[in-house]
Amino acid sequence: MTPFLFVTDLDNTLVGDDNALAELNPKLSQHRQEYRTKIVYATGRSPILYRQLQTKKQLLQPDALIAAVGTEIYLNGSETPDSAWSERLRQGWNRDAIIATTAHFADLIPQPESEQRPFKVSFFLHSL
Repeated sequence: MTPFLFVTDLDNTLVGDDNALAELNPKLSQHRQEYRTKIVYATGRSPILYRQLQTKKQLLQPDALIAAVGTEIYLNGSETPDSAWSERLRQGWNRDAIIATTAHFADLIPQPESEQRPFKVSFFLHSL
């Protein structure tokens, strides 16, 4: 068996069927140990909401976490986003322009502060 890269979304993909997750985790952990398989979670969640889910569902520690809709990458359990990726996003990013533009749309309601990230501005859409 050769190592492989296991990349998955979380909500309603990896997480959603507790029995299946309980069956998968030991197998995936064993494969990681025996064959150096890498685990990557890709999620729209902020790191804060990810950690809550990780604790609640006892998710394996990933080798990489792609969070906040791809705007933050965390490698090998680091609490600090990958600086090379952050620098790449910084080029051309103008948070003030985004906020000024979205201010013209009354139906956009800012999500909680935890979901506002350095390279991500998030809203709920209020619909009638």
